[in-house]
Amino acid sequence: MRYLKIIPQLILILVLLQACTQPTPWNQYLGPDRNATISGTEILGSWSDKGPKVLWSLPLGEGFGGAAIYGDEVFILDRKKGESDIMRCLDLNTGEEIWNYSYEAKGEISFPGSRTVPTVDKNYIWSVGPLGDFYCFDKETRKPIWNHNLLEDFDRELTTWGVSQSPLILNDLVIVAPDGQKAGVAAYEKITGKLVWKTRPLSGYPSHVSPTLASFGGLDQVIMISPFDRQDSTLTHEVVAFDAQSGKELWQYLGLKSFLTVTPAVVIDNKRLMLTDCSYDKGYDPVSIMLEITKTGEDFQVKELFLTEEAGSKMHPAVQYENHLYLNHSGNPNQMMCLTMDGEVVWEKGSAPGFEMGAMILVNGLIINQNGKNGDIHLIEPSPEGYKELGKASFFSSSKSQAWAPLAFSQGKLIVRDQEKMVCVDLQNLAE
Repeated sequence: MRYLKIIPQLILILVLLQACTQPTPWNQYLGPDRNATISGTEILGSWSDKGPKVLWSLPLGEGFGGAAIYGDEVFILDRKKGESDIMRCLDLNTGEEIWNYSYEAKGEISFPGSRTVPTVDKNYIWSVGPLGDFYCFDKETRKPIWNHNLLEDFDRELTTWGVSQSPLILNDLVIVAPDGQKAGVAAYEKITGKLVWKTRPLSGYPSHVSPTLASFGGLDQVIMISPFDRQDSTLTHEVVAFDAQSGKELWQYLGLKSFLTVTPAVVIDNKRLMLTDCSYDKGYDPVSIMLEITKTGEDFQVKELFLTEEAGSKMHPAVQYENHLYLNHSGNPNQMMCLTMDGEVVWEKGSAPGFEMGAMILVNGLIINQNGKNGDIHLIEPSPEGYKELGKASFFSSSKSQAWAPLAFSQGKLIVRDQEKMVCVDLQNLAE
C-alpha cells in the first residue's frame, strides 16, 4: 500500500519535470510574449567568418509572412501569386514538408505575397491571409475546421497592401482586428469560430497592425493602433484599448498621429506601453512614445512619459534589454539605435550598411538583427556603451530586396526568410 501511495507522487513529479524541460515555443508573431524576446536557450556568443551552421532552406513564394514554431514543427502561410494561400507545416530539424493545405484566394495586392505569422497551440493553427481569409486548422486532420473572411464579414475594403493580421489567443478566444466598417476588433471562440464580441469601428484608415495583449490595472486588454488618412480628414488616428473578455472600450490615446502604421504596440511591464513609427505628423518622420497606463477605481489614466522624434521604427518594434531599448531606426540614415527608458538616444550605428526595415529579436541576452535590404544576419551584444557586433552571416543572394519578415527562434534554431526562400540556422553550432 505504501508503494501505491508513492507511485502517483512520482508520476506527478515526472510530469512536472517534463513540462519544465519542454522548449518554449515561438508560437506566434513576435514570440511567446509577443515582444520579440525569448530566454532560456544558450546560443553561440560569437561567430566565425563562415557564420552559424545552415540546417536547411526551402523555396517560398514572394511575401513578408514569418514562421511560427511549436515543438519540432514550423508553420508558415505561403502564397501562390494571384491564386491561393498555402499553410505549410515543416520539420524544424530537416526542413522536410510534413503537410500543406491550399485554399483559393484569387486576387493580388501591391507588394504581393503573405504578410502575417500563424498562431499555434498544441492542437490548432490560426492564420489570416492577405485577402482577409481567417482560418483555423486542425493539426491532427491537417484540414480547416472553420473559416471566415474578414473583408466580407465586417465590410472592409481591400486596401493597397491587403490584410495583415496575426491572431491573438487568450484562453478560449482568438482575437483579430478586421478594422472594417462594422467592427474594429473581434473575438471568436477559438475552436468553433463563433463570434463572441466585437468593438466599435476604429477611427482611422484600415491599418496593418496586429493587436497587442496587455494587462494594465489587473485587467486583460487588447490594444490597437488606427492611423489617420492624409486624403480624408474624417479618418483620424487613435491608440485604443478594449477589455479582452467583453470588447468594452477602456481608454484612448491620441498622440501618435500616424498615417501608415505597421509596428504594433509593445508591452514593457504592467504599467508601460511603447509605440514607435516613422510616418508621424503627415511626413515620413520617426517617433517613439512611452505611455504609462494606470487605473483608479473603474477608470484608466494614460500618461505620456516621453515622445521623441529622434528615433522610430516603421516595420518592427523595439526590444528591451535591462534599462535600454534597441530598434532599427527608419529615418535617414536607416541605422540601429540604443535609447534610454526615458527616450534619449544613447548611440546609433553610424556606418553603412544600415538595417533598413529588418527584424530584430532578443535571444537569451543577445540581439539577432536582420538587414532588411540584403537579408544579412548580425549577432550583437546589447550595450549602452556602443554598437558591439559579434558576428555577421549571409544566407541570401537574391537580387530582390525587402527581407522584412519577422524572425522566429526555438531550440537553438533561427528561421529567416527573404522574397525567395526560408532558411533555418543553427545558432548553437558554427558552419564548417
